Amino acid sequence: MRKIGIIFLLIINVLITSAQDIHFSQFNAAPLNLNPANTGLFDGDYRFILNHRNQWSAVTLPFNTYSASFDMVLPTDQWKIKHLPTGIWGAGIVFNTDKSGDGQLNLIEAKVSLSYTQKIKKDSTMFLTFAIQPGISSKSINYNNLQFDQQWNGDAFDPNLPSGEAFQRNSITYSDFNMGIRWHYKLKQRNSITAGLSYDHFGTPMETFLTNFNSQLSPKIAFHANGQFMASDNIDLLPSWLYEKQNTFSEAIIGMNAKYIIDPEENTNFYLGLFVRFDDAFIPMVSMDYANFTLGISYDINTSGLKPASNSQGGLEISLCYIIKTFKPLKPGKKICPVYL
Repeated sequence: MRKIGIIFLLIINVLITSAQDIHFSQFNAAPLNLNPANTGLFDGDYRFILNHRNQWSAVTLPFNTYSASFDMVLPTDQWKIKHLPTGIWGAGIVFNTDKSGDGQLNLIEAKVSLSYTQKIKKDSTMFLTFAIQPGISSKSINYNNLQFDQQWNGDAFDPNLPSGEAFQRNSITYSDFNMGIRWHYKLKQRNSITAGLSYDHFGTPMETFLTNFNSQLSPKIAFHANGQFMASDNIDLLPSWLYEKQNTFSEAIIGMNAKYIIDPEENTNFYLGLFVRFDDAFIPMVSMDYANFTLGISYDINTSGLKPASNSQGGLEISLCYIIKTFKPLKPGKKICPVYL
């Protein structure tokens, strides 16, 4: 009965309240979902990222979230466009899909990012990035798998009984718009600080399956910060922090990864970390760099009031990143004279 009550509350929240966005415990491994100002800011030319999260399998049907993104540094030096600011331009696209609960509430969204980065110190140690991210989202729900109070016959739920509900539509589509800003300061080699602010759902798009109910998608504000600090010749400490607020919902995550540098020439590194989502979960995680690949795995150990139903089981999360670095030969500043023997 406790599980039935939890499922019922989740259904009600879907139908009549402002929804929460998808989220990842490995938030730094989903940069375009975290903040559009992360677009194009990485060591390379092209970046591909896959994320998967499986949550609440012990309580109800698992919530499955998938994300795929691509971003790149735009070759503005080749465009030679007059009056274009002389900074770094980045562009990217991210696709998300999420299916949750017995009602199979399904989200599909596509977002396009454009960022501009300008140095604010002449020695190129401090940068400021601005970005926009328009997109489109579609949601659908399967009412046939839901159970309602009028289908309770006194002993059990009977799906053959009428639900007593008049469903008006089972899908919606709406446009969306996000924006972000990011500040980066490189103190010295292997020592840096990054902080960012993003604002999602500018204009509060309408989101409801009920034609006679006014429900808007609440704006979401996210603050994030992380650092890299050299602890020894082959160990770096990487603390991270995230705070998000949407309507009456909020989450705060704080933790740290320790990076062990195995082979700097081959970019082989091992990460071990522990994070905490306040009033919800402990999140141990491990990841590995090898050449141009990064693989990360984390697991949410539930500590909230849902613990008796979840048996402390939260969410398994996997991330994979691949970066392409193209070889760019140096262009000589002067004409090279031929050498005659």
